[in-house]
Amino acid sequence: MNKIYGIQYLRAFAALSVVALHAGKRVEAELPEPLYHVLLLGHGGVDLFFVISGFIMWSISQKKETEPGGFLVRRLIRVAPPYWIATICFVLVSVVIGSAWVELSTPHILKSLAFVPHFNATEPARIWPVLVPGWTLNYEMFFYILFAATLLVAKSARFFVLTGLLFALVAVGYAAKPADAITITYTSPLLLEFLGGVVVARIWQSAPGGVLRNGLLIAIAAVAFLVLGPQVDPTDYWSRTIGFGGPGILLVSGVAGLAGRVPQLPVLERLGDASYAIYLFHLFVVVPMQVVWVAMPDLHGPGTAMAFVVVVLGLSALLGNVLYLYMERPLQIGLSNLLLNRNRRQQVASR
Repeated sequence: MNKIYGIQYLRAFAALSVVALHAGKRVEAELPEPLYHVLLLGHGGVDLFFVISGFIMWSISQKKETEPGGFLVRRLIRVAPPYWIATICFVLVSVVIGSAWVELSTPHILKSLAFVPHFNATEPARIWPVLVPGWTLNYEMFFYILFAATLLVAKSARFFVLTGLLFALVAVGYAAKPADAITITYTSPLLLEFLGGVVVARIWQSAPGGVLRNGLLIAIAAVAFLVLGPQVDPTDYWSRTIGFGGPGILLVSGVAGLAGRVPQLPVLERLGDASYAIYLFHLFVVVPMQVVWVAMPDLHGPGTAMAFVVVVLGLSALLGNVLYLYMERPLQIGLSNLLLNRNRRQQVASR
């Protein structure tokens, strides 16, 4: 899909808000309290990613014919290799430095790599993989599977089938209140955020609206986020679906509707390209910076704490861009070309 610059910039904003959140948590005691509470709103970056994902998946599927197997392979190529590399690097670093704060086991690592939701070995109450930010990818991969299933039905029925599936799963979770990690994840209200993105894409394709409507949507989204966001309990998925997901849906709708009026800004565009790498690898900046922070107690204070957050943001953005250019993008192109060549050989052989 051709880039919609506003959506691209939202991807950058979502990734960097998560980075700022995690950086702020490391220097919480020294940050001015109002600023720290603003940084806590970075939890909503994940929910914004989910809405954007639903928007992009629907938009892509409407622009070209696709079949379920090919769709899933392409999404796997896009998502899995960088995540696998990040997870393996995290495991290797943890083993080398002998960190007492992380527990590793073979089942834990294998389930993490396979996108299987499970309770974390270090934090038994949380459904987290080895690389904690990867918990969101369990939702992404499940949504891709559900979305691929809808590609088996007529194009005119896909939205209704997808909507029915997602609402049915969430209803089961609400009624049954499951206790196992897989069922909790696969019946979570967070799935409705993907659906929100799909709804936004359908509206955008049929009635994108003008400056007034979309500007108003963005303003309402900002107010709703500022009012509801501080009330959200990030561990309560109904709370965050309403408080973060709701404003996120309005924001994506407004920004998408202004697609033709948002200018190309190369720096923000590049940050949007690198947003996935920034999100996956930012802990490789946050954790070492925390070690440096702890080792220099005489410098602690509000000013240096704010500088810490800014430096972590800058280094994470830099690392993400480097990894996007020299790891993520080449891997995606190479694997996509392998898939394309394989399909061509199969077509030739079938003639």
